[in-house]
Amino acid sequence: MRIRSERHGLLVGATLFAAAVAGIGAAVAAGPDFDANAPVPLSATIPADVDPTVRDALLEKGDLLLAHRLFERQQWAAFVALNWPTDDSGAPLAAVGDDGDPAWSNWIETYQVFKPKGAEPDPWDGRHRSVPLAEAVQKPLPDDTGPVGYPELGHRDARLLHNLSSTQKLNVATETDQAFSFSVFDQYGRPAYYESLINKVEYDLIVDNKLYEAGGLANYIAKNGKLTFPAGSFEGNKPGAIEVKVAWRVLDPAMDDFSRYLTQPAYVVSGADDPTWKAVTVGLVGFHIAQKTETSPQWIWSTFEHVDNITVNRLHEITTADGTKRRLQASFNDAECEWCPVNVPVPPDENGVRRTQVTRLVPVPGETAALNDRMRAVLAEAGSKLQYYEMIGVQWPTYPDVQPQRGAAFPGSVVNVSGGEPLMQYLANTVMETFSQVGNRPADKLPRSVTTSDRMTFGTGSCMACHSASPYDFSWIMTKAQPRPAE
Repeated sequence: MRIRSERHGLLVGATLFAAAVAGIGAAVAAGPDFDANAPVPLSATIPADVDPTVRDALLEKGDLLLAHRLFERQQWAAFVALNWPTDDSGAPLAAVGDDGDPAWSNWIETYQVFKPKGAEPDPWDGRHRSVPLAEAVQKPLPDDTGPVGYPELGHRDARLLHNLSSTQKLNVATETDQAFSFSVFDQYGRPAYYESLINKVEYDLIVDNKLYEAGGLANYIAKNGKLTFPAGSFEGNKPGAIEVKVAWRVLDPAMDDFSRYLTQPAYVVSGADDPTWKAVTVGLVGFHIAQKTETSPQWIWSTFEHVDNITVNRLHEITTADGTKRRLQASFNDAECEWCPVNVPVPPDENGVRRTQVTRLVPVPGETAALNDRMRAVLAEAGSKLQYYEMIGVQWPTYPDVQPQRGAAFPGSVVNVSGGEPLMQYLANTVMETFSQVGNRPADKLPRSVTTSDRMTFGTGSCMACHSASPYDFSWIMTKAQPRPAE
């Protein structure tokens, strides 16, 4: 990781490697004679959508499995492009295995856009970012800003991690007991941290129309009837709105092999009574992509995780960052505690340490696992840390015009809450939707239930179902807009 002296705004999309647009589109889609096993290209260009011709042809044939593979390939390509290494100016480096910060780190975080009292957002290409929780957390002392070479607090090269839940409803400014009771903790007792970011397309729509403050958002809705984000187009690879959500864990040089993680310098809050920003190194453990496209007005949703989150080969030996030899351990699951309750908030133990026992209720489908194996092998050959990440799944509307179902409709009021008849019906990241993986329950007792049926049902998280409840085109970030004080 290199510290940058300057960054310029970067729209990762059609503007990157214009000559590659036609190539990546063809490789991801592979034309009407769709080859599900063709290599997914490694490119810095985000595919703006799947090929609608191929999608329609596969749906016409009734081959949902092959159509799903089309979306899986497109999202694997997007994951690689979003995490493509960049140079000091934010431009993509030549190879995916080069050393540089991921492309998405040039994007802007939602807290920089939606500020207290509806204040104006940070500029897109600013070198420095505003510091969240300015009134709640002290800045580090001048002689305690972090290791040599660390970026200063507020520099765009360091993450500022303050959210303790993936929905960002809890952060370090929340009452400590409440916040940490509903956080996810790794097996070393450290909480996971989360952040969300948006691309330039979405940022421009929000800023140009003053949607970042509640009054501007209300005026826009009154004038236009509703908010609809720009949709990405396969033709010309024109990007639409994209949101990403990122999950991190703090790495320990004595316990973790940093070479297995995409890492970033970061500041997290240390100390409950007198909180201060503390410099740490964090490793990526979860990654959500939400992409508005012409084929998918309910958006395309995908999620990726680090391969060490839940299960590992416990006989595999690693070398930690400080040179210690030790056996690999899962980050969020204790395999020796088979009796531990899973996916529930945990109280502190006798030593005051919390450890969340996380597991996956819906297995990664076999065909997705096979695609993951191929992608990880290619990324390993390219020397990229992305080899240690896997796709958990993709969710997309198979028939976007189908209306949402509510009430007594069953199972539609459970699996088609969003409309569009999503495939996959459920999609959850274990470190982002940990507590929404509930298993068997009466349908009307499932989280965010909209059904009146009490039939016993297996339920877990669904990106499309959750986001369909937002009044702002499947995006929850718009609910952060605050009113400006009366002048």
